[in-house]
Amino acid sequence: MLRFFPFMVLAVVAYAVPVAITGVPLSRELIGFNLPSGARFVLTTSELVLALATIVLFFEIMNATSAKSSSILNHGLSMLVFIACFVAFLMLPGFGTGTFLIITLMALVDVVAGYSISILTARRDMTFGGQE
Repeated sequence: MLRFFPFMVLAVVAYAVPVAITGVPLSRELIGFNLPSGARFVLTTSELVLALATIVLFFEIMNATSAKSSSILNHGLSMLVFIACFVAFLMLPGFGTGTFLIITLMALVDVVAGYSISILTARRDMTFGGQE
């Protein structure tokens, strides 16, 4: 079951929970401390969500290398996640931010990478008559 689950949904949910449900602004500081250089490091909710989305994208791309038949379903569901993100970005006020645009672009990269990797894997595995 997890083979075809589009994990980018987790990044979208991580964004949607603070925005849509709790109303917590994503610019809220979570962690802040001074670095030895004298600069102040501040981690906001938005940056934490983007870090999570980047990690999820890594696992999605690793999952795309699978040559199983369930990967076709995963690609289709990933396309639905991208379309939902794009529509939410355009139509829902809380989702029209730079952070959610980046998550939407990550969903697009997941779709394109998934299809591209599947095509390249299929080409490599395909043999033509008489050639070995």
